[in-house]
Amino acid sequence: MAKMRVRFPTLVLLLGIVFLMAVSIGFAHGEKGVTKNHERPREREQEEHDPRQQPRPRQQEEQEREHRREDEHDREPSRGRSGIEESREEEREKRREPRREWEQEQQPQHGRRGEQEEEEERQSSRQRPQSRREEREQEQGSSSSSRRQSGHGRRQYHESREQREEGEQAQGSRSDSRRQRNPYHFSSERFQTLYKNRNGQIRVLERFDKRTNRLENLQNYRIVEFQSKPNTLILPKHSDADYIIVVLNGRATITIVNPDKRQAYNLQCGDALRLPAGTTSYILNPDDNQNLRVVKLAIPINNPGNFYDFYPSSTKDQQSYFNGFSRNTLEATFNTRYEEIQRVLLGYEDKQEDEEQRRGQEQSYQDEGVIVRVSQEQIQELRKHAQSSSGKGKPSESGPFNLRSNEPVYSNKFGNFYEITPDRNPQVQDLDISLTLIEISKGALLLPHYNSKAIFIVAVDEGEGNYELVGIRDQQRQQDEKEEEKEEVRRYSARLSQGDIFVIPAGHPISINASSNLRLLGFGINADQNQRNFLAGSEDNVIRQLDREVKQLTFPGSAEDVERLIKNQQQSYFANAQHQQQQQRENEGRHGIRGHISSILSGLY
Repeated sequence: MAKMRVRFPTLVLLLGIVFLMAVSIGFAHGEKGVTKNHERPREREQEEHDPRQQPRPRQQEEQEREHRREDEHDREPSRGRSGIEESREEEREKRREPRREWEQEQQPQHGRRGEQEEEEERQSSRQRPQSRREEREQEQGSSSSSRRQSGHGRRQYHESREQREEGEQAQGSRSDSRRQRNPYHFSSERFQTLYKNRNGQIRVLERFDKRTNRLENLQNYRIVEFQSKPNTLILPKHSDADYIIVVLNGRATITIVNPDKRQAYNLQCGDALRLPAGTTSYILNPDDNQNLRVVKLAIPINNPGNFYDFYPSSTKDQQSYFNGFSRNTLEATFNTRYEEIQRVLLGYEDKQEDEEQRRGQEQSYQDEGVIVRVSQEQIQELRKHAQSSSGKGKPSESGPFNLRSNEPVYSNKFGNFYEITPDRNPQVQDLDISLTLIEISKGALLLPHYNSKAIFIVAVDEGEGNYELVGIRDQQRQQDEKEEEKEEVRRYSARLSQGDIFVIPAGHPISINASSNLRLLGFGINADQNQRNFLAGSEDNVIRQLDREVKQLTFPGSAEDVERLIKNQQQSYFANAQHQQQQQRENEGRHGIRGHISSILSGLY
């Protein structure tokens, strides 16, 4: 009995130990399962961001992110059951933190952003437990609101942009902001001075394609302007560009030098001449009182859009091309000593040379530059054998021709339109260029029209006016901005004054209104077989040629109304714009008087 008493407590103790062991094993097994489930997303993260692994598709990454989000939500109740498990989980998370930072440093840069986003999602899920439905609803709500906000902002942006464009087009100023919005207009300030002194200047217009990519087809065409005072000469030179020269003001004598002969021509206002690339020439202003103004269309040969002038003489503005040769080459070329060549052709450029030795030569011509003064005796000698332009009839293959040599192609009491086309002049045929001279009377309008294939570069020779050019909003920009909008018609307008240049792209309708007697010079690029289509007037009107049924289907009004409206304008090509403006002002005045009287009467009663 005593033995049994001794063994019973031992048995109870053994049973208690066994029970405790079983309980501890059960807890350990449960904790192992929780730990295993928690480590699974970390293993997936390590596999995902392992640099040795191939990048996963975006859809697969989103699916894995959803699975991780579900696991996090499934673990949230278990964290609430036991404070011991939660504290252990926090300790394990702290131990993993250094490892996670090292992995972020080792993984590629593009993968870190995704992991940071996932970490933020896990932290937000721990702080705010919620179901997948609530999360999805919130995401959809936020995306829809952001879309509404972006759509509203886009509408506001377009409305404000349209208002700005309309306001800028309505203004008559010539500010820089407006000129930038009209890439087809180049004011006189857009010219860059190449040479300038007291006798004149030579300027070149900036490249057309630098303003906008819409003028890429003009990248190899430049406009050069030459102005000189009476009794002056531009020194001999040649260029690596073809020139078409047009005299806009004054008189000139141009001498063209070839290897076997020399030809001189007297030019007057309206005369034109082609000067082939590499031809040495010099231009004289023989007039005693009138300035000379010449506009040239340059077509570079070597480098598109860039050309260079080569002078045989050295002045303060440029060096002689003989300076580019070595001393030995020059001595062998001229069979004389270099000092003599330098004294006669090059001049003294070394500042260490004796001042007295070179002073006389410098004062003779080197101080003046490329435009120099000439005496009356020299002018008479230079003009002794000069020929005049061909005038009426067939133009020559090398001599000058006048833009008014033929009858105008369009003419009435409001204006004249002269044109030299490639098929009528051999000098511009191979260049595929036409020349136009347009004269518009004060208050007249050149009716809206467009060119089928020619791009016109127009220079304002005299007078002032306005032009309106119709274009289509850039479709490529709409695609870049992912805007689903219809093609928008846009008006480009500008105030014109002497010295301005503007471009008329092919197919773009244009009208020109003269506020004073206006004269324009135009160079047509790609001019062969070009057709000019007028949109109003009694002749050459493409709208008039539409079938009656087509007019009915095209316009809001009836076919009878359209035809009656078209016949209202009985003029062709040029029309009087002052009549409508005066009538409008009179109507506004009558309405204003009536309104004023009505307001007075209403005030009395």
